[in-house]
Order: sequence, then structure tokens, then C-alpha cells
Amino acid sequence: MSPATLAGAVVQLAFALVAGWVVADGVLGWVGRSVEHPVVDQGDRIGLPERALCAVGGFVALAVLLMAGNLMTGGAVFGTRFVVPVAGAALGAAGLVRRRLPSQIPWLKLVLFAAILAAIYLRPVLLEGSGVRAGDASFHMGWTQQLLAGEPMPSGPAPEFGRNAYPWGFHAVMATMVRLVPGTNTLVAQEALHLVVLLGIPLGAACLARRLRPGTGWFAASAVALIGGFGWLVARRPAFVASPSEARFGADLVVASPNSVYELFPPAFPRELGLVVLAAAALLITFAVGTRDRRYGLVAGVVTGLVGLVSAPLLGSALLWAAGGSLLTGRGARLRTLAAVMLPALAVFALWFGPVLASFIRYGGFVNITPQLGIEWPLPVALASWGLLLPAALAGVWITRRRDTTAVRAMFVFVAATVAMLLVAKARGALDWDLAGNATFLHQGRVWPEAHLLGAAFAGVALAAAHSWLRARSRALATVAISMLVLVGAASPVLASAGFEEILAEHEHGFVYGTDNFAPDSFVMKAAHLLDADDVVMTVPARGSNSLGFWLFQFSGCRIANYDDERLANNDLRIRYRDLAAAWDARMASGGFTADYIAMKVPAGGPPVEQGGEVAVRGEFLSSEWVLLRAD
Repeated sequence: MSPATLAGAVVQLAFALVAGWVVADGVLGWVGRSVEHPVVDQGDRIGLPERALCAVGGFVALAVLLMAGNLMTGGAVFGTRFVVPVAGAALGAAGLVRRRLPSQIPWLKLVLFAAILAAIYLRPVLLEGSGVRAGDASFHMGWTQQLLAGEPMPSGPAPEFGRNAYPWGFHAVMATMVRLVPGTNTLVAQEALHLVVLLGIPLGAACLARRLRPGTGWFAASAVALIGGFGWLVARRPAFVASPSEARFGADLVVASPNSVYELFPPAFPRELGLVVLAAAALLITFAVGTRDRRYGLVAGVVTGLVGLVSAPLLGSALLWAAGGSLLTGRGARLRTLAAVMLPALAVFALWFGPVLASFIRYGGFVNITPQLGIEWPLPVALASWGLLLPAALAGVWITRRRDTTAVRAMFVFVAATVAMLLVAKARGALDWDLAGNATFLHQGRVWPEAHLLGAAFAGVALAAAHSWLRARSRALATVAISMLVLVGAASPVLASAGFEEILAEHEHGFVYGTDNFAPDSFVMKAAHLLDADDVVMTVPARGSNSLGFWLFQFSGCRIANYDDERLANNDLRIRYRDLAAAWDARMASGGFTADYIAMKVPAGGPPVEQGGEVAVRGEFLSSEWVLLRAD
């Protein structure tokens, strides 16, 4: 990773956390005025970890609020360069005036833990270049770029027939991060979001563990971030499998594993950020049912809705957690708490879902755009990938089973709801439900991350109990035993880190953004700087070079006049609505779209004079010379 990219990502992270902290602190302060003591069961107060986790949710809420303004102003919020920085500066000033920025941070523990995470999950990126991977990240960058170009809503790479049906919460977050730090771009925002996830998932596990038992936070954070499976016994060398279909060690040492420790490797996707927001929602749900306060319920509902705007598949778990938790408030308060949580959750989610539902009805429903569903592991294989985390989680469940507090009961409700979601996902796979072209919505891969998060929280309780029991007998024995357990558990992530480093070094499996093809002075970056979201680009020749059009889309938001996905027979740009997809196919069959620019490979021996048009940009891409022509 270049120093400029790293600096931009760190500054984006810092600005995002400061803005999110101020938003969360203001909201928690508003809630605190309505309750006599802002505590959950038995004096378990809202501490620094809880406030830090809420800061992530606060930043997502800020991004969604800005996105709502962007929709109402026709794209002016993200399309201009000053609105978001002014809002960020105002929040920072408010934090300084109120003097409510974080204090009493345990710097020694935090720096040591962050250094361990960086050594495993960040070191390969720092040494070998960018951790962003082509594929889904390409769509997310292009959609975000369309927001930055002044579009009210990202519509996608298809000319004329573009209608986005993907939740825009993730893109609003990326656009906010880019605008907060002038001079950065969506590629930097992807790297910064990896840092958010790298800190946010352990923080979420720590906060949930603290609901079960005080003093378990660091143990749960270590469990979720450092305990892999036993794949190292088979691998015995650096190994990381970037495609689950090529898995060689069960479900261990593989991306999209049921063990979400491997989700801490880049790139950051909506499901990872959604998992952090889900942890914040779960935390607030426990506060709402513990205090029976409507303001906590309202805030918990808003954050639950934010989960759906970032990752729609996680909304199912979030709603089940919220509904199940509401039932714990007692017969007289159940309906009030349920309404206080669910109504704002559905209202927030409706910001995206309402227009999508209208388009769903208008344009003939959805069409399946997934070339191939991901692997759904057999249950024994999936749980085996947890390694030492599985017995530790079961031990944590056993230890806390008799601790009768509202927060503990809520955590067990979350577990029951997640098991129910997993059973439904298993049934979907067995019965091959299509779900109106949305089979991925109930894919097992959408349920395992939250199961792993809860498992790590309970494992933190077991590790803390084991440490306390050993420490009462020998302080040295307690330190050595817990350290050895974590070292054994971390063997697979360490091997995976080295294997991931090899992938980045060879630029395999789509990890190509660290190559010279995407340097600041490269053809792609210079051409993208010239293009706008209103421009339509045609690539010549049409076959064998279509990826160039997609690279230009993700860095400029432009539309693609011709594209051929070898995995698909039609609807190559994966338009979500059935009628629009058919219209795009018909248009392509009848001659295609009129292009504003032509990206053309220069033939050996001379310039592409036969195409005509003015040469706007010239440069090298994939070892060939290319020009971007203004079409006559």
C-alpha cells in the first residue's frame, strides 16, 4: 500500500470515528435524560467499549442522514465538495465544545491488541499493495462514484435501463468518507472500511460479552479475531483459499468461511460492516429491554433499520433479535417495546425498500443475477472450522445459563433466533427456494457471521472464567495457559495471512489494484478523471477487453455501452428488474447504445484512425496501449 493511500485511509477512519462518536454521544445523552440511571441490569453501565461501538453506528446513521438529504436535493449533498466537510467540521466542533470526546482509553492494551491484528490482517496489504478485490467491490465503488458525481441514487453501469436494487447504505458510508477527506477516492475508502471492520468486529464481540458478564470484553475480542480452526494441521505452510469452491482444508483457511475470523482479511464488504452495525443494534436492544425505556427502544429500532440499509440479508436476524428481545419486557410492556423498536426499524429500512418495492411492481419483479451460489457447508464441517472457539462457546453457554438478568436472557434469545435463521437457510438450500430471484437472502453464508459473533461472546465468558480459576491458583499458570490457547487458535489465521500475502504479491484472484494499471498516472485513472456518470463508454474490441469498461465505471460512475460476462448468456450487466433486463438485452441485440467515448486498443503499427474522433487520453493498460476517443 502506498504511503498516500495508507495516510488517506487512516485519516478517513479517524474523521469517521470522531463524527460517529459525537453523533452517538448526543443520542445517548438524549436517551440518558429520560431514565433515572442509564444502566442495564445490576449496574452494568455504558462504558467506553459500548460508546465506541455506538460511534460506528453513529457514523452510519450520519451517512444515511446525508444520503436522505442527497435524495431530497437531487444529488447536491454528495455531488458537491463542501456539504459533507462542513457537516463533519460542525460535528467535530460540537464534540470539542461539549468536551465529550473519548477519555480514559486503555492505550497499552489497545495498542498491543491493534498491533496483533495489524500483524495478521493488515501486514500483507501494507507490504504488497491494495487489499481491494475486483468483483463485488467494483460494483460498490462504481455505485459510490455515481453518488459523488451528483446522482441522487446510484443506478449502475447500464445506460438508460439502470435501476439500482442494492441497498445504498454501504455506498453512502463510502461517499461520506471520501467527501470528509478531500483528495481521497473510493479505493481509499475501501481500505479505510477494512480498518473499521478490523476494529469493529472485535469491539462488537467484546460489548456483547460484557452483557453476559463484566470483565469478559478483551477475551471475547481475542476469541472473535484470533481463534481459527485446525486447518494448520493439514496445511503446515502459508495457505489461504480465495474461492470456497477450491477449499482444501474443510471450511478453514478460506474466504467466506463459517468462521468469520477470515472476514477480517480485506476487502470489507457490506456484510462485514453490517455485522458491526448488528452488534450495535443488539447492544441497544439489551439496553431497551433492560430499562424498558422508549427512547432506548427508538434508538435500537433506528440502528436495526440501519443494518438493513447496509446489508439487507442481515436485517432478518436483526428483526428477529429485536422482536425476541422485546418479549422479555413483561406482559404489560411487550407491545410498547415491540412497537418502539420495530416501527422505527421498518421506517428507516423503508427509505430504500419503498422505492425498490415500487420498481419491483412496475418492472416485472426481480430476475436472478447470481451466476452461482456460494458453498453451503455441512453443519459438522462448518462448526469444525471454529476450532477451539466451539468448545469455548459451549462452555460459555453452560456458565451463563443460570445468570438471570435481562441482558443474559436477551443474548440467549439472539442465539435462539440465529439458530432458527440457520435452520431456515438449511431448508432453503435443501428445497432450492428461489425467493423471487433472491436465493442469496437466506444463504447460509449470511447467517454464519452473526452466529460466530455470538459464539465469540460466549467464548469470552468461558476464557475469562478459566483465567480467573487459574489465576486464583497461579498467576503465571493463568497467563501461560490462556496465551497458549490463543496461540494454538491463531495458527490458522497466521498461516492464512502469509498465504494471503502470496496472493497479493502475485495479484491473483482479482487482487489487482496494487498493480501499475491503477497507479495515479495510469490510463484507467486518467480516463476516469475525465469521465462523468452521464457519459457512455464503448470498448473496442468488444471481446477480450470488456473489463476496461468496468474499471472505468468503478472509478468514474460512467455507463458501459458494451459488456460481455462470460458466465452469463444475457443480462451481462446484471440489471435486477426483469423488464429492464429484457429491454437491455433487446437493445444490445438491435445495435446497442450510442457512445460518448470510445476506449480503443491501439493496433500494432499505428493509431486507431479508422474510428475517428479526438484522442482525449492515451496510456497503457494490461501491457497494451489504449486511447480514449471522444466519439463523433
